[in-house]
Amino acid sequence: MHNTLKLLTFILASIILPTQVIAQIETTIFEVGKKDDKNVVSFFTNRVIEVNADNSYTFKNSSTQQTNTLYFCNYNYDNDSIGLNLRAVNLSDTYPTEKLKHNIMYDIYEYNRMQKGIKNFYIVVGGYGKTFDKQIHEYMHRLKTNYGDSLFHQASITVFAWGTEDKVYKYYNALRVSKRGAADFAIFQHMLDEFMGDTEFWEVHPKDINISILFSSMANEMFRSYILEREKQNIPLVKTYNGIIFVGSVAPRNVFEEGKAFHNLGEMTDTVRLVVNSKDILLKMSSLAHLKNRIGNKGPKNPEELPDFVKMSNIKALITKEDMKRMGHDYVLTNPVVQDALLEMAENNISGKKSD
Repeated sequence: MHNTLKLLTFILASIILPTQVIAQIETTIFEVGKKDDKNVVSFFTNRVIEVNADNSYTFKNSSTQQTNTLYFCNYNYDNDSIGLNLRAVNLSDTYPTEKLKHNIMYDIYEYNRMQKGIKNFYIVVGGYGKTFDKQIHEYMHRLKTNYGDSLFHQASITVFAWGTEDKVYKYYNALRVSKRGAADFAIFQHMLDEFMGDTEFWEVHPKDINISILFSSMANEMFRSYILEREKQNIPLVKTYNGIIFVGSVAPRNVFEEGKAFHNLGEMTDTVRLVVNSKDILLKMSSLAHLKNRIGNKGPKNPEELPDFVKMSNIKALITKEDMKRMGHDYVLTNPVVQDALLEMAENNISGKKSD
């Protein structure tokens, strides 16, 4: 109840009182300590918050415009409840570059690395067509069932529940809609950049952590839009990731070529894993709708000229009829061989091994 009143008071004050702009990102702390519960998982979202009649939190199901807001939360599988940790608002029309007053990444590090001894962090950014309820009650449940039970005490798994859901027949809107999510993702990435680039902090804290991020489906285009706008604003890349994984990517086939969006991703990550599946029906639909081939099903134009940091995996032979039931686009959560490969990559990170 206290947190609900605090949230409502803050929202009301934001509307009624004039805001004094102190920095680009304004943060409001609600509760940064997460309970040590194996059935709690973290997520962050740009959807619009709603307070239910019983004073619990949820977020709007319908598609949202660019909100310039992220809520950092946790979801409890046992009682189907959401805990609100922090709200971050970008008060500028541009991507943030200024230092934050409170950066939740330090709290996440303190809780996971220093208190629990976790050194491996995985961020999952799902694709287009998912309501918030689906992201929470289906996607995150399936993610935990397939991966979390094996990794939960050795890794932190976080989902970006971004608001871009729509009907499949409106898939042609997805490229345009993904640009909205890019501006909100910029808040998260700036927080991570600032944290990983804090040399004074790392002089007295162990920097023995691994951070990987997986972009599925339309999230690939959201990330490409983010990189292009970041370059336009002359914001240099920061080495924040050990690995970036692209699955079901709608990016163009030349995206890794010189002068294109992903050519310099080696400045942001140690390795990029590009997963290619020529049976991917949704990518075929996207190609037909826009008359442009996608790297996720056609692969790069010149694979022999890929930058050294890019590793390509062709999984066509692994795709089954079960995967095709979901239009061949959900194999990260349906295909046991793909799951085993991703788990092996994660376990290699955990054990400190290097694997292609």
